[in-house]
Amino acid sequence: MNGNDEATVTNEEWYDREIAPKLLELSNLCGNRGMSFVSTVEYAPGQRSRTQRLTPSAGLEMKMLALCAASGLNVDGYMIGLIRYCREHNIDTSQSVFLNQSSPDQLTADET
Repeated sequence: MNGNDEATVTNEEWYDREIAPKLLELSNLCGNRGMSFVSTVEYAPGQRSRTQRLTPSAGLEMKMLALCAASGLNVDGYMIGLIRYCREHNIDTSQSVFLNQSSPDQLTADET
């Protein structure tokens, strides 16, 4: 691709061509060493792409990052996903002011 063509390429196309393969390589290098990897790039307002590789031993913080990156503007989706993850992994959320006020017990596995 010559310099003139580069000006007509969108940020998403450039990201897909130049950045995404490098992030995938980094995520694989980290994963092969037992390290979790989460990245999110916003190439235009409201337009994102993410690369992630979570190991089975990934900490809650990494899962939270991955959920947030996947949820975008859907705060409810993020919180429901977080609550479900904590329940499935027996993570104590009793110290959370939000979770104690939001009646998370009403959430079932069938809700989205």
